[in-house]
Amino acid sequence: MSFFAELKRRNVFRVGIAYLIGAWLLAQIADLLIDNIGAPDWVMKTLFVVLALGFPLALFFAWVFEMTPDGVKRESEIDRSQSITNVTGRKLDRSIILILVLALAYFAWDKFSTPPQTVTPVEPTVVEETAIDKSIAVLPFVNMSADADNEYFSDGLSEELLNLLAKVDGLKVAARTSSFKFKKSEADINEIGKQLNVATVLEGSVRRSGNQARITAQLIKVDDGFHLWSETYDRELDNIFEVQDEIAKAIVDALKLPLLGHDAKPLTSTATTDNFEAYDLYLLGRHHAREYSEENFKRANEYFLRAIEIDPSFAAAYSGLADSYIYLSNYGDLSLGEANHLAQSAAEKALAIDPDSPEAHASMGLLLNGLGHYRAAEAHFQKALRVNPNYVNALLWYRTSMNSQFRFIEGAELVNRALNIDPLSHAAQTAHVRSFVAMLKFDDAMIEIQALIAANPDDATPYELWGNLFLKKGAPQQAIPMYRNSHRLRRGDIYMAQRNTLASLQLDDGGLVDYWLNEARSRGSEAQHTRNAENLVMYATGNFTGLLHQVDQLLVSQAGRIDLLLLRNSALMMSMGDIETARETLQSALDYSGYQDGQGLTGDQLEAAVQLANVYDKSGEAQKRDLLLAEINTTLERIRRTEPPNSLAIMLGAYVASIQGDLPGMLRELELSVNNGFRSHWALIRNPVFKRWQEHPDFIAFHQGMLEAAASMRSEYYINNPAMATATATEGAN
Repeated sequence: MSFFAELKRRNVFRVGIAYLIGAWLLAQIADLLIDNIGAPDWVMKTLFVVLALGFPLALFFAWVFEMTPDGVKRESEIDRSQSITNVTGRKLDRSIILILVLALAYFAWDKFSTPPQTVTPVEPTVVEETAIDKSIAVLPFVNMSADADNEYFSDGLSEELLNLLAKVDGLKVAARTSSFKFKKSEADINEIGKQLNVATVLEGSVRRSGNQARITAQLIKVDDGFHLWSETYDRELDNIFEVQDEIAKAIVDALKLPLLGHDAKPLTSTATTDNFEAYDLYLLGRHHAREYSEENFKRANEYFLRAIEIDPSFAAAYSGLADSYIYLSNYGDLSLGEANHLAQSAAEKALAIDPDSPEAHASMGLLLNGLGHYRAAEAHFQKALRVNPNYVNALLWYRTSMNSQFRFIEGAELVNRALNIDPLSHAAQTAHVRSFVAMLKFDDAMIEIQALIAANPDDATPYELWGNLFLKKGAPQQAIPMYRNSHRLRRGDIYMAQRNTLASLQLDDGGLVDYWLNEARSRGSEAQHTRNAENLVMYATGNFTGLLHQVDQLLVSQAGRIDLLLLRNSALMMSMGDIETARETLQSALDYSGYQDGQGLTGDQLEAAVQLANVYDKSGEAQKRDLLLAEINTTLERIRRTEPPNSLAIMLGAYVASIQGDLPGMLRELELSVNNGFRSHWALIRNPVFKRWQEHPDFIAFHQGMLEAAASMRSEYYINNPAMATATATEGAN
């Protein structure tokens, strides 16, 4: 008898067929159960190994052993005439048929109950459409694949879902920063919903094996845990990015009915690249850019550059690159001129590729904000938010523009919108504190500062905010230790040295000023905050020749920067009395700010307008002076009527009174400004607007009173900080 015939006689083939069909059916059932109970990946992996090892063992036992009426015996011990392999074979045939029927039944159920290529979800059992708050958080999809490296795929899918949902009109979507904080969290849905302030949560899982992926998603109502919708998608991963986009669109289209009803507008894709690797690098760049430090912005910059190298038409990557350059000038030693040049090139490239990109418009707004062109910046922020109302960066940067225009209430509303979208965002939380400080809500600000410190004692930002609070209250002696803490914790940051230079000037302490100015220079001699500190010291000490020289150098690479143009005016008027050049400088500042005659002044234009009115007064142009002063007063009245008190806005009132020759009115405004935290005593003798009063006894007395207050605060500072008595104690300073 041939070997093949012997295999057939001993039912080895039948056993093999029965085993394979049964193993396949068992694996499918196990996969379904494991998905539902959330068992770890190793359970399925172990089952596959056991089934694979069992196959050769089953064949071996079929060859070596035989079933007899007396039980299992070795085949070599059985008389061929007594063998019942033919009977066993018929039983195996029936078993194979039964298992095959069960396998086919399962296959049909799986095929028709969850069709692999469907993009139309099962009709959900939902409550009334209007009963569900239109808000959602997308939790990071769980990577249930055996390979942990596949997590980038599940995270990328979650990102794309979040981006698509953010574009759906009428739907509030929790931002990535907040929702991704619950990655691998044990918090329940109700707790997550409360923290993110949403009514629904989308969660899911991804199981990838080779070129196949099964994506499961479910929408859950936060208050009662009710499942509004769920679906499973099976896909081949020939193009990972296309699969992410397809599944994300399918899920979002399915969610629009229970969340927004039948009137929801069509969905449009958010992707600006077809290259997944470039997109992945972009996400890594944005991730690092959320952590404010020189190191993180440098890493973000590298990721954006790599993304652009892979896909030169990736608009969002250019936007991220622009942002990183700007922040490197804030938190590192990249000069502002170079940063602005690089950022402008990147932002313009992004807008050229995609004129409707919210990221690109926000980046251009951020750039213009830094130059003081707030009206132009506002237009870009508004365009970004029309396209994507949930873009938190645009909201927070727009708030900066509002505050610079003395529009603090509108700025606070923008922060509240950002917090509503991204309640766990560090940037939104710190902006909330800044808003409280600007609105003079110091107790509320302190509560949040303490909470931030308790959450992360090594975070430099709360101490910076605390210093700002003290400086706003007019207590520089208390601000310096807070800035010193931030300076110590954030080693690459020069801004705290600049802030302490300002506070030291307010204390009228030349030694301390020199100490902090040197600290700034040691961390970055060309950095914008070092240059700002130098400009401030030269202005405060009356070194107008040096100030004019440096400002003119900076304007070569930072043309149109309004704070520099204002300093240039002061140097021209105070040192040379050059009225004509000062007029040109101030007119240039107003032109850059977007001012047009007869259209009214915005808050950020008031300083340049007041200085120009002073130039008109000096040159005898009374009509121009009075017309401009009327515009200034109209804007100041609006600010006084609608905004909280602000020492800088009050000081502008003192400027107007000075130009009008109203000494008592000017002194009243100055006193009110001091009561609201104004401590920059040098401004009284260095500002061209006050030059006419330099020898008046009442003005001299007021200035002397400010110097005496500074001496008192200086004494208090050294009593509480004895290590800084010589301004050289390294341990005390750092």
